Amino acid sequence: MSSSFFLKGKSRQVHKRKGDKINKKTTKKQIVPNLENGHESSESDLDLKKFSDAEESESDHETAEQKKLRLAKKYLEEIEKEEAKRSEVKELDDAIDKRLHKDYLEQKGKLKIEVADNYIAPCENDSRLIRTKEHRLSLTCVCVSSESDYAFTGCKSGTIIKWGIKEKRKLGCLSYKTHSTYLKGGITSIAITSDSKYLATADSSPSVQIWDPHTLKHIHTFRGHKDTVIGLVFRKNTHDLYSASKDRSVRIWSLDEMAYVETLFGHQSPITSIDALSRERAITSGGRDTTVRVWKIVEESQLIFNGPEGSLDEVKLLDEEHFVSGSDNGSICLWSVLKKKPICMVKEAHGSENGVPRWIMSLATLLNTDVFASGSYDNQIRVWKVSDSYKNIEPLFTVPSVGFVNNIQFTSNGRQLYAALGQEHKNGRWFKQSNAKNGLLIVNFSIKS
Repeated sequence: MSSSFFLKGKSRQVHKRKGDKINKKTTKKQIVPNLENGHESSESDLDLKKFSDAEESESDHETAEQKKLRLAKKYLEEIEKEEAKRSEVKELDDAIDKRLHKDYLEQKGKLKIEVADNYIAPCENDSRLIRTKEHRLSLTCVCVSSESDYAFTGCKSGTIIKWGIKEKRKLGCLSYKTHSTYLKGGITSIAITSDSKYLATADSSPSVQIWDPHTLKHIHTFRGHKDTVIGLVFRKNTHDLYSASKDRSVRIWSLDEMAYVETLFGHQSPITSIDALSRERAITSGGRDTTVRVWKIVEESQLIFNGPEGSLDEVKLLDEEHFVSGSDNGSICLWSVLKKKPICMVKEAHGSENGVPRWIMSLATLLNTDVFASGSYDNQIRVWKVSDSYKNIEPLFTVPSVGFVNNIQFTSNGRQLYAALGQEHKNGRWFKQSNAKNGLLIVNFSIKS
């Protein structure tokens, strides 16, 4: 009788009970020796050896007192470096805070930098007149880039000149002879973007031309106005263009898409000037309707300010909350957007001739400061100071200028003033000064530190 006990070739399975332990063979990991120069050494031994070698090399020829002095100097150098880093970070933070605060005040129209008292009246050597044969007739407009690298001038003969401020010479020319497709008649307005990417020009036609200010190549033509475009301005730090026309409308264009945006109506007579800053707002003067209008584009509304009798020919923003205007009755008015009537008025600001006040033909403001300038045909550009918290206007000094001051503009730093001079008024031929010369007047100012 066979049983499993007698079977050959089969291994017996040993069943362990729950209480029994199973012994497992453990394999020891081989420790690889760290050899250096044929000898075993640990990592800590190596670090200690390197450290001791470095210390020995430095302290071979020094006493204990010299060693203490050297270590103390090292410690002081480390402290100085740490403190320098902390101070740099602190200075950077302070600079950022000041810049953000300044931008906030500028956006709200509450930034005012008082610099008028630091201006020194220029002498004869601080002014010079630049002429060119291409400007045969009176200059009508001038435009300076935000970085003060270029200046552009236009005249009644339909010519645009590009001037290099640093090079102090003429860099390019656009004329009706070479660009008759785009330039038609006298140039009425020129504007350039804050980043100097686009240059916009207007002439006697209802069209607006867009150019590359660096190469003077034509980019695009905007059509839509029904009469002559007399004013152009770019919203600060954007490519949004506002154009004002004799058809009593303001049109908004986007140069990023090269497209028309919308039209603003409201004036009862041809618009005479336009200005804008950072906000989505534009300000215009309505000429014979004696109103200044602030266009709130986002809100789709407008503020109406009633000016003095006569034609309101010029308007310029001092900041987002205050502006100045000039009329053909010779008065200059200071305004606040919170009041419908002028805060301050200077009558016959440029005197009178044969009992008739001289027209205010041009205004220029140094943004967010208490300084602005005005031009007429009394052979003087007058610089004014806004005082008493925007409640008064005081004369600072005058700059000699022979002829009609058709347009003026400050550079961004306020150290120069550019004036477009001519023998005739920019909008007509009512008067003529034969002794005047058609050219660009550059005035250099000295400012106290």
